[in-house]
Amino acid sequence: MRFDGQQGPRIIADILDECRSFGLMQQHKIVLVDNADLLVKVSEEEEGGSASMGGTGGSSARGLGKRGHSPATPRELLENYAAEPSESATLVLRASTWRPGNLDKAVAAVGQVHKCEPMSDDEAIAWAQRRAKDSHQTSISPRAAEDLVNAVGAELGRIDTELEKLALAAGGEGAPITVELVEQMVGVTKQEEFWAIQDALLKGRTGQTIAELRQLIEVSRHDPVAIGWSYMDAARKIHMAASAVAQGTSLRALSKPLRLWGPDADRRIEELTNVAKATGPTRAARLFAAAVQTDGWNKSSHGEPIRNLEVLTVRFAQATRAPTRPHVQSPTRAG
Repeated sequence: MRFDGQQGPRIIADILDECRSFGLMQQHKIVLVDNADLLVKVSEEEEGGSASMGGTGGSSARGLGKRGHSPATPRELLENYAAEPSESATLVLRASTWRPGNLDKAVAAVGQVHKCEPMSDDEAIAWAQRRAKDSHQTSISPRAAEDLVNAVGAELGRIDTELEKLALAAGGEGAPITVELVEQMVGVTKQEEFWAIQDALLKGRTGQTIAELRQLIEVSRHDPVAIGWSYMDAARKIHMAASAVAQGTSLRALSKPLRLWGPDADRRIEELTNVAKATGPTRAARLFAAAVQTDGWNKSSHGEPIRNLEVLTVRFAQATRAPTRPHVQSPTRAG
């Protein structure tokens, strides 16, 4: 069962009732609360009514605070629950930021307080080398492991899946995984994939962009939030370029901040100049604002991430398409 702490203290009753109620089918359940820091960090005005906002099924979450004369806050109710947790449920409080307090001590007495952070690329490369040896009876060089991480990211489950596939392709137990094999079996790097979707966005090709988006998510298994960075970066480039072109500045002078370098830099500059002229500063600013808003939505579980990016894809196509003048037909006499 999943809850979102952004809904405020009114959901604390539902959360604790869910933990304490028995499931009809399952023997054990996980109750996951995202943005738990927002649930336990409420203002004094909100704290006064927190215990009475749970709805009709919130009897288990109602009660007095530690002072005995005011309704309990969500944090106090969670501390009380940690003193007598349900054996048929696991409550998971997940947050991007967290302030330690008495709740941590109460949780640590019966469960775990764990800081979860993604591995860096260097850590993932070292892990891939150890995993290849320990679990797949093969070896992978640092260069090949680096290429693998560049291709699939630092997600350990995905790295392990690719290692299993590469170990089999290498020819069996003991055969090393080479750079050439990684290039052949894993494909283009994540950076190249993200450049591909930016190219499609800058050309205003809705169908191609959505196809690239689906490829990144369904095949390459990239997180939509990470893909959103590519959208936002493309919108930033269009906004900066449109402002520069409107002021008569050549984009070649802005190649560094626009990240337009490499063997195909001339082509990228020409394409972006054309997009900037077609879009204009006003529409470019609106597009950039929409990209920032979509990024915020996807990072805060507002809407469905893939659908949010598909809608933003259409916004790109609309913004980068040169406006057309309405056709006015001269009136003709009847007869």
